[in-house]
Amino acid sequence: MIMKQRLSASRYPVPSMLLASLLCASSLPVLTAVAQTTTQGQAAGEAHQQRVYDIPAGSLADTLNRFALASGVSFTFDPQEIANQQSAGLKGNYSLDEGFGILLRGTGLEARYHAASGSYRLEKAAPKVILPTVRVESTTEGTGSYTTGLTNTATRLDMSIRETPQSVTVITRQRIEDQGMDEISEALDQTVGLVLSKSGPTGSDNNIIYSRGFPLENYQVDGVARSTRFGFQNDIADMAIFDRVEVVRGASGLLNGVGQPSGAVNLVRKLPTTEFQAYVSGKYGSWNHQRLEGDVSGPLTESGNLRGRLVAVWQDNELEMDRLALQKDILYGVIETNIAESTLLSFGIEYQHHESTGGDRFGAPIFYPDGTRTHFTASTNLTPDWGYHTRENLSVFSTLEHYFDNGWRVKLDLEKSKREYDSVMPTTALADGDWFLEDVVAANRWGGKPEQDSVNLHAVGTYHLFGRQHDLVLGGSYLRLEEDGLNYNYSEEPIDDLDALIKTGKFKKLDVSPSGGGWATYEEQSGAYMATRLKPTDSVSVILGSRLSNWETRSDSTSAGGGVTRGTTSRESSVVTPYAGIVLDFTDYLSLYASYTDIFNPATVYDANGDLLEPAEGSNLEGGAKLAFFDDKLNILATYYKTQQDNVPEYVPGPGGSVNYGPTGRYVYQGIDGTETTGYELEISGQLSGSWQVGGGYSDNDPRDAKGKPRLTHVAQKTFKFFTQYRAHEWLDGLSIGGNLRWLDGTISDWTGFTQGSVTVVDVMARYEFNSQLSATLNINNLFDKTYFTSIRNEGWFGESRSVFLNLKYSF
Repeated sequence: MIMKQRLSASRYPVPSMLLASLLCASSLPVLTAVAQTTTQGQAAGEAHQQRVYDIPAGSLADTLNRFALASGVSFTFDPQEIANQQSAGLKGNYSLDEGFGILLRGTGLEARYHAASGSYRLEKAAPKVILPTVRVESTTEGTGSYTTGLTNTATRLDMSIRETPQSVTVITRQRIEDQGMDEISEALDQTVGLVLSKSGPTGSDNNIIYSRGFPLENYQVDGVARSTRFGFQNDIADMAIFDRVEVVRGASGLLNGVGQPSGAVNLVRKLPTTEFQAYVSGKYGSWNHQRLEGDVSGPLTESGNLRGRLVAVWQDNELEMDRLALQKDILYGVIETNIAESTLLSFGIEYQHHESTGGDRFGAPIFYPDGTRTHFTASTNLTPDWGYHTRENLSVFSTLEHYFDNGWRVKLDLEKSKREYDSVMPTTALADGDWFLEDVVAANRWGGKPEQDSVNLHAVGTYHLFGRQHDLVLGGSYLRLEEDGLNYNYSEEPIDDLDALIKTGKFKKLDVSPSGGGWATYEEQSGAYMATRLKPTDSVSVILGSRLSNWETRSDSTSAGGGVTRGTTSRESSVVTPYAGIVLDFTDYLSLYASYTDIFNPATVYDANGDLLEPAEGSNLEGGAKLAFFDDKLNILATYYKTQQDNVPEYVPGPGGSVNYGPTGRYVYQGIDGTETTGYELEISGQLSGSWQVGGGYSDNDPRDAKGKPRLTHVAQKTFKFFTQYRAHEWLDGLSIGGNLRWLDGTISDWTGFTQGSVTVVDVMARYEFNSQLSATLNINNLFDKTYFTSIRNEGWFGESRSVFLNLKYSF
């Protein structure tokens, strides 16, 4: 008996009133829902396009039949060839080729497309060819989309954004290229609910991302967590080597173990491709911005069982502030091989070097010592030209991943990362009295060489209970960090002519040489976690999980004579971090969700006595609604959250807002109890039509202390960000246009009382594809040349004025 199934792709209509209310301010063409039918002739061309499948376990014949129906393709097979064979089903985001590959793994058969009949047929697999293992990924490169059908940053379970009971934003490869995002800070600054408080050059420690009232410090790379200490947070990572950025807002203790309730950032590296592809690009723009980027990927053997990818970047540019410049070099390489049909092994190396020269660390003072306003501009640099910030990152990593015939997979990640940072920071200090006669130039230096070893192991799959299929993940992680640094001299000298310094940057170099002795820090984290997604009915998902964490740290000091004083070890053992979430599917498009997790964040800062603060602890609760249309290609979110936390570290400034160093030479912090943050977010991301992509939304955040007093008033707590891109091929073939609107509400400095009103910044972009290989992208940022501060504590750091960048890209 021969069975054949044929099905056209279904259309999912979007309620027009809902979209109209969300997009009423847009001037782009009105959305038109068009039914698209997947014909037999189109099936081969769409073999690499992904969609979400939810096919339960059963006989292989039945699962193949369901897969063909869901895919809308014609598939011919003889059930006798696969009689009595079972399948674990298919759940997740896959292309046709990937889906067939998983369902037929281990059978010696393959689904082969025949153009003459326009259908797939079940045939014996070609001999002596090792096909690439089908990995569970949701690569966004080449999709043209502003969203993804699969994410696992929140729980490690493979779920769509709608199925995840937390707020998730994905900055895809297409959006990175459309907006010309070259650094992670630029991507996070465009993410809903996040605010960049920038008050220093790239590489300094004064550029902080805030989320839900707390600094965003938890960074992962391919799911491997970094230490939250400075130098390991990947806060200057170049975007050329990453496929996408996944941001989970809210507590993320299940996978990270420790951290702020602000969220987690997962940077997902680009992967080798099964087919050859390459590009080179050159970017030039304002302030002599020069950037060259190259990327080549593909099979290294005829069979395709060995694949590789190489990415290189060189960038050199000045910045708007006089004498401030940035230079960086990036190199990333990875190879992967199928050591067996279902086992994938990869090795890679990542190197990034960043150097900012000649820049102030804090910006220009907003007030003179007598309280009157200064009137510096964005180009004003009050510091000598011998200051710098250098960051160098080298990571070597390896991954071993195995797929079992029952649908389970196990992944082992190993990584060794070496970092080095070195900052010489001259600054103009304002003394009491006359501005030009009693000012001084002060300089200090700090640096370190942290190294981190990481091991991560997890297994994920399905199991059956009470006649239902459920998901389960089991995992563990370990990291060890060692860092050592030297003590340096602090120097200051009076300055007679500040005007001359501002104009020329010339001032004698102060002594910031090693003063003798140094310090060393040790940190270990380990933990095990488990999470399950229970499916009591088709429309209800209950996610339960917990993590058991161990953490310890110690800081030693070394005298000038070489003597070592061992510090006190701070240790937390068997800390339990529970996680619970529920998702209720009300319709094919609408889900309601809620989640809860505890917060545990050991301190890495010190109090006035030189002792580590006690860990911060609390809880995070959020809930809301999610909508998904067009097979999860358009996602909409509305959420409300509440976070409570005790012993939150807060920096204690010195007299008059001066820098406050404790007895160990480190900044002084104090723990604040009873902090509470409430707020809500509205977000939309994905496609409105095949030619129209959107991403952005509104957030309203309200952080308060135990007395109900607002916290972080110098950081905008209400923001609106919205970017849209439209492929205007009906106007001019090859043309794409886009626009970006960012609005931040007013802020007030808790140090000086300075108030800045709300800020609105508009960016635009246009791309023209001359042919399938050559394209040009023009980005104009801050189109109306808005003047504003990105930070207003004692000093003010100016936001970037109008800038123009042109990027030429040639693909092979």
